Amino acid sequence: MKTSPPAFVVVVTGLLLAGYLGVAGRAWASPSDDPQRGMAVGFLMLATLFLLGLAGLLWLGAARGLPKLVWAVFWICVLPSLSLLARGIYLLVRWIRTS
Repeated sequence: MKTSPPAFVVVVTGLLLAGYLGVAGRAWASPSDDPQRGMAVGFLMLATLFLLGLAGLLWLGAARGLPKLVWAVFWICVLPSLSLLARGIYLLVRWIRTS
């Protein structure tokens, strides 16, 4: 018996991926005459392909009813966000203690 993944997880993961792809799109669109632009473009290409691959896996997991795949993509996408949130909380507590 197949169980479908929770819709909330699919939506949150999709929104996170859209945000990450938006950041990558903004980086692609930024003008630059830096000599190291080629290396930056290479990294952006790799990062964009990785994000598109995750989006494809999310779609596959949601369409085929594979909750383990959806949860795996969710955790890959949510960990950078949680890390940023934890850093913000740490810096806020540190600022409050020094004030």
